[in-house]
Amino acid sequence: MKHPTTCILAALAGLLCFRASAQLPADFPTLTVTTNYPAAVADGCIFQGVSLPAPGVGYYAMVLTNDGTPVWYQKLTNACWDFKVLPNGYLHYAQQIHALSYTGGGDVVHQILDQNYSPKETIQAGNGYVAEAHDFQMLPNGDVLLIGYYLSQVDMSQVVPGGNPAAIVSGAVIQELDAQRHVVFQWRAWDHYPFTSQWVNSTASVISEFHLNCVFLDTDGNLVVSTPDWVKKISRQTGAILWHLGGVENQFTFVGVSQQEGIRDFQSHDINRLPNGDVLLYNNSQFGQTASTSRIQEYALDETNKIATRIWTYTPNPGISGPFQGSAQRMANGNTFIGWGGLPDITTAACTEVAGTNVVFQMKFDDTNVVSYRSFRFPYPPESQATTVSVLELANGNSYSFGQTGVSIDVQNGAGGYNILTVTRSPYAPVYPLFQGKEPRVLPVRVSLTENAIVTLGGVINFDAQSFGFSDPTNLTVYYRQTTGQGLFLPQSTTYNPVTQKLSAAVTLTTQGNDFGEFIFCYPDIPDVPYPPLLDQVENYPGIQPYDVVAPVLATTGNTYSVNHALPVLLSWSPKGFARSYQLQISTNADFSSNLVSVSYQTDAYYVWNGAAPNTTYYYRAKTINEGGASDWSDGAFQTVPPFISLTFPNGGEALQRGVQYFIRWSDDLAENINIDLYKSGALVKNIAANVPSNGAYEWQPGFDIVPGSDYSIQVSSTTNAALSALSQAPFSIIDAPTVTPGSVTILPDGKVQFAIACPGATQVSVLSSTNLSDWQLLQILPLDSGGASFTDNTATNSPALFYRLRVP
Repeated sequence: MKHPTTCILAALAGLLCFRASAQLPADFPTLTVTTNYPAAVADGCIFQGVSLPAPGVGYYAMVLTNDGTPVWYQKLTNACWDFKVLPNGYLHYAQQIHALSYTGGGDVVHQILDQNYSPKETIQAGNGYVAEAHDFQMLPNGDVLLIGYYLSQVDMSQVVPGGNPAAIVSGAVIQELDAQRHVVFQWRAWDHYPFTSQWVNSTASVISEFHLNCVFLDTDGNLVVSTPDWVKKISRQTGAILWHLGGVENQFTFVGVSQQEGIRDFQSHDINRLPNGDVLLYNNSQFGQTASTSRIQEYALDETNKIATRIWTYTPNPGISGPFQGSAQRMANGNTFIGWGGLPDITTAACTEVAGTNVVFQMKFDDTNVVSYRSFRFPYPPESQATTVSVLELANGNSYSFGQTGVSIDVQNGAGGYNILTVTRSPYAPVYPLFQGKEPRVLPVRVSLTENAIVTLGGVINFDAQSFGFSDPTNLTVYYRQTTGQGLFLPQSTTYNPVTQKLSAAVTLTTQGNDFGEFIFCYPDIPDVPYPPLLDQVENYPGIQPYDVVAPVLATTGNTYSVNHALPVLLSWSPKGFARSYQLQISTNADFSSNLVSVSYQTDAYYVWNGAAPNTTYYYRAKTINEGGASDWSDGAFQTVPPFISLTFPNGGEALQRGVQYFIRWSDDLAENINIDLYKSGALVKNIAANVPSNGAYEWQPGFDIVPGSDYSIQVSSTTNAALSALSQAPFSIIDAPTVTPGSVTILPDGKVQFAIACPGATQVSVLSSTNLSDWQLLQILPLDSGGASFTDNTATNSPALFYRLRVP
């Protein structure tokens, strides 16, 4: 009998990249590379994308060798964000389609390329939101994490003094999309924070909050997110915030650094979990501080006792100022690869690789105005990282080791004769996996088998836990699909032997054109618990808005909202934790004994209804369906009313001073824009605003071209129906700065002073007194009745001389 022969085809050490031979375009950025210790540089190609170009330089995604030679590049029409290798070996970049006006970054379309750089998929956010540039993660199980922003109109005059009554406040949305790209998890900032929180204290018309930089799935199945101010962990099961690290809500104490410095370290642009359990952070330099430098930190986190211990730090010398963007990546050889991000003409390097704290490699754009959002190093292409071992002439009853793959097979039936079985192990997750029911958490490693002259093969396949680096093999399950690269993975009956350290599964393999299928290794994910969804305010549907999404805020419990019966009605909600689908009912009966709408299955977290009748109260309810079952209902109500406009300020009796800013305020239920006009004694004086959004407030400063008078009124009217309007219920005044006129002064017998005050056009006056004309003290803020009042100074005596000052606000 011939002895089996083993053939080993292992991955080559060193840099494996395909080089582009074509002449580079004239607008391709040139680079300079400095390599201090070539032997210490990690394997792989450099992945960068031009997010900020210079004159004469285009937007590019690029793969580069260590000398700056392009392996591959693609010119884009706008900024390139987050170009990197995904856990399955495919590529990702975000193509900007719209720059955001209220925060950094922009709306994007996420592009997925295969290992041959061919387009495979375009991914956008769900539930009516638009994906944003800062981060994108494809999970090993095929789901994706992405972020976006949405805008909410908030009456900030109820939150901070001088607040804008129609402020637009931005919030962040985090979504997880499944293989069909349905939203199965959604977290919105203002569902978990009130607008009265200590962060939102601005009087601006547009307020930027929750500027998310990155999100990743942690090893416990929950999410870690970061902004330039803090890091937080969010439960995927409930959406609750599990802990706060850094920022004003910090719950951690710090070891190895002061509390102040530790909080500063977690003002990060990039954070990721290392294989040893620590976290690696990239900290931007401070805006406007030229001596400030970006830094990289490694921390150990005790999440139970809320202790963060600094393990390692790297501060470049001389410093590198990267006040925004940037990344930090730990390489397999222990090096740290840094993308500095930065500002045009400020950041001196695009990327640096350090061994410990020694710089072994650095690359910069020759034009320092060119910026790459992040920079990474990855071994590429994926097949260069595979380990392949073939065994010849398998026979029933024998066991075979496939060497460096860490795989062995106990053959029980189906083998014999002249045959070859080949095992390939790759450090990548499977490509587009599918699962029955809830997806497990998948490890980024796959094993595929091919055969020659074997139709079926039965036996036990074993995976060496130490070779694969399994950290918790007792909780792992082996999954298998019959066709490599496509199809449904099914769990296999899996056992772990702690003595042999082998993870084993009994299998029966059937060839599919020489393909014996693919194996992966999975942990159970956090269980689905069906919580009722979080209902939003009921509004009229605004139509498709591709950019700057304006989304309803969380509903007030028990509130019945009013909507225009002539317009579509938007019912929307967010899942609390996981959601696979929803049910929705709409009725005129509070007990839902009969329903006008009954939707038994839908994946979108909103519903647009066109069937509302005038002057009717409706009840609606929604429930969540997930792998844990069906939730209870969340109940809401709304009533339909005719189109209306109601003016609230100025609405009669007010005095508006020329040269001072005011908010004209109204309420309505219109979809169209409005006009605002100023009238005097019923005659049109001027148009204040034409065709402006009907958001309930418009900031206006009465000009000095307007003649003071007491017979003015404001009219707000629809741009499409002039008859639909609202006029001030009574005249108001436009005045110049009120002047305070003391009237008669009387010295009372006890020495106290009484005098009259006249101040037409003012509603209150401040009264101050002094004995030396320098130390003035506020005595009282006096309300005025019809412009005047009487005041008695009860602190006065017969002895000292007193001076008085009167001031209107």
